[in-house]
Amino acid sequence: MGEAAGVRSTYRTARVLTAIAANPGASNRAVAAASGIGDEGQASKLLKRLAGLGLIEHTARDRKPGEANAWRLTARGVEVERALRAKGVI
Repeated sequence: MGEAAGVRSTYRTARVLTAIAANPGASNRAVAAASGIGDEGQASKLLKRLAGLGLIEHTARDRKPGEANAWRLTARGVEVERALRAKGVI
């Protein structure tokens, strides 16, 4: 898994995926806090990248402007999170 799947096997990536797995529907802020990311901008960029890779998705498609994001793992995200956990990245 990891780089071969287009996902860098970083501790931060693993922490974000684990945070979302443990708390489906978590907002950007909640994911950042659970992952130990102090900068919300960095968290947002990472979440956008993971969504682009098909690992996470918004739980609400009809989100209103200004409303918090709510993230969940996709089936592929579950596989990657488990693989990172098995590799001992987290």
